[in-house]
Amino acid sequence: MLEIIEKQWQQTSQSSWVILLSLIGFWVGISVYRRSHKKVLFHPLLVSTPLIAGAILWLQIDYTDYYKGNGLLNWLLGPATVALAVPLARYLRQLSSLLPVILTAVFAGGLFAALCAILLGFWLVTDTQLVLSLAAKSVTTPIAMIITEQLGGMIILVTIIVLMTGIVGIFFADKIFNRLALTDERWQGLVLGITAHAIGTLKAFEKSPRCGAFSTIGMGLNGIWTSFFLIPLVNRLIH
Repeated sequence: MLEIIEKQWQQTSQSSWVILLSLIGFWVGISVYRRSHKKVLFHPLLVSTPLIAGAILWLQIDYTDYYKGNGLLNWLLGPATVALAVPLARYLRQLSSLLPVILTAVFAGGLFAALCAILLGFWLVTDTQLVLSLAAKSVTTPIAMIITEQLGGMIILVTIIVLMTGIVGIFFADKIFNRLALTDERWQGLVLGITAHAIGTLKAFEKSPRCGAFSTIGMGLNGIWTSFFLIPLVNRLIH
C-alpha cells in the first residue's frame, strides 16, 4: 500500500502544477455551486470540467501527461469510495432488515441500466467500441474504468459518460420522486446510489445521513453486481 502511495506521490510531485490545476478548477466549481444555492445545473463537476478542459487546450497539455500528473487523485477515488461506507455502521440494523428488498432493487436496477445502455447504444451507433464505453455508465468511476478497460472500451469516454449519467440522475431524481410520491428517504437514497453512483450519493447526503447511507449501499452493491454480470452479458450480446 505504501509503495503504491509513494509511486503516485512521485508522479504527482514531478508535475505538481497539473494537480494544482485540477484543485483550482474544482474549488471554482464548488464556489459557484454554493453561490447558486446548490442548483444541479451549477454542479461542481459541470463547472470545473469545462474550465479544466479549456485550460488543458489553452496550455497545450497532452491529456496523457495530465492524467498521469493527477495519478494520486485518481488513485484516491478508490479509498474515497470505500470511506463512504463509514455511515453504514449507524444504519446497519435497518439495512440488514431490508436486505432482501435492497438486493432485489440492486439486481433489477443494475441489469436494467446496463441492458438499456447496450441496446440503445447498438441502436444509435455502429461503433462497437463506443457501445462498450456506454455499458458501465451506472457504476462509480473507478469500477467503470476497470470494467471498460476489460471490455475494450475507451476509458477517456467512459469517465465523461459516468459523469453525465450522475448529473442527469440527480437533475431528474426529485422530479421523479415527487411524481411517484416517493417520500421515504431510504428508498430515495437507494435509487440515487444505483442510478447516479457517487454523484447521486453525495446528493443523498445533502438530504440526510440516512439517505446517504442507503445510497452508499446501493452504489456499492450495484458496483459489485455489475462487475460480475456485465462482461459475460456484453460478450453474449456481441458474440
